[in-house]
Amino acid sequence: MTYEEYKNKKNSSTKERKSNSFLKKLFSKFFTIVIFVMLVVIVSNYSESFRNFIINDVLNSTMDFSKVNNLVDNMTSMFKTEDKDSLPVASINESKPEKYMDGVKYIIGENENVLVKDSGIVTFIGNKDGYNNTVIIQQSNGYYAWYGNVKESIKLYDYVESGSILGSASNEYYYVLLKDDKPVDILNEN
Repeated sequence: MTYEEYKNKKNSSTKERKSNSFLKKLFSKFFTIVIFVMLVVIVSNYSESFRNFIINDVLNSTMDFSKVNNLVDNMTSMFKTEDKDSLPVASINESKPEKYMDGVKYIIGENENVLVKDSGIVTFIGNKDGYNNTVIIQQSNGYYAWYGNVKESIKLYDYVESGSILGSASNEYYYVLLKDDKPVDILNEN
């Protein structure tokens, strides 16, 4: 086997693994939704109180995305595989964090990428006093992460993976972590 044949075979197997991983993820999410909808339909036809709960407390209320994400992760864990090739490759030269208001400030270079620390749903994009343009992510662990002074490359209600690029910042960006609407002391947490 020549080097070119080996290289082509390796590239095609990597593409096949990525394709299979995507199909597994897609199938697992679809499977979870179908099962959930089937259970809701079956139970709501037999129970008036459950039907009222679904209408009043689920459909007409704001849902906590972290609970839904944890439920989906638990139900689809049998389909998950470790795929190190699918992790995004991006790095920034973060300095040691400094205390800033309710969180920390990272000193970085000009136009550097800001990476998502923990996966979750983007619930806010806008200006916050002292933090400039801010992206708030409701993380799957129940925390809220604020990324301030960031020019975002994502949209509201996007699901962002840990390690993916959130956007870019110049010279510095701010990071605040909240649990139950109270700031977490990031510098002394470890």
